[in-house]
Amino acid sequence: MQVAASRATPKPSGSDRLTPRVALALVAFATAGAMAAALYLQHVVGLAPCPLCVLQRMGFIACGLIAGGGALFARRARSLRLVALTAGIATLAGLGVAIWHSYLIWSPPASMSCGRPFEWFNEDFPLIVWLPKIFRGDGDCLAVDWTLLGLNIPQWSVVVFAGLLALLVVAFRRARAAEPPPTIGL
Repeated sequence: MQVAASRATPKPSGSDRLTPRVALALVAFATAGAMAAALYLQHVVGLAPCPLCVLQRMGFIACGLIAGGGALFARRARSLRLVALTAGIATLAGLGVAIWHSYLIWSPPASMSCGRPFEWFNEDFPLIVWLPKIFRGDGDCLAVDWTLLGLNIPQWSVVVFAGLLALLVVAFRRARAAEPPPTIGL
């Protein structure tokens, strides 16, 4: 009597489950978590965000909205790559502001608190009029009022933006690998 060899399908590993859409969804959830933490620190702990913090919030929000929309609606590999690239640009902008903010805290300028006069920011910026609880930036950019594990808020923003960027690179590469090769037409 012969025993038929069973063909077991290989179980996908954890890295195989990280499809481009899953990576984009993780980015959207992470940005929602970052914004929840920012709003908690502002409204519960009582820390006033500075103009540079508000600009970082915009980077998180833009990245999250783009990635969330892509996770929900992008189906084709090319669309997923475009979403990952666009969210990556928003992430790089936020990362740049967070690095600049961290640098200002590490090496403060002699005369300005945020590296540039931001009087216009609280007077003419439309998002402050529309959503003041999220976008009003009255705090001092050089004040370190809160730390966790030795890192201040802008440094944590650098860490989170770097993690988001890594996930977006994964989403871009996996979408690129899933795209069929171009056909040569005659």
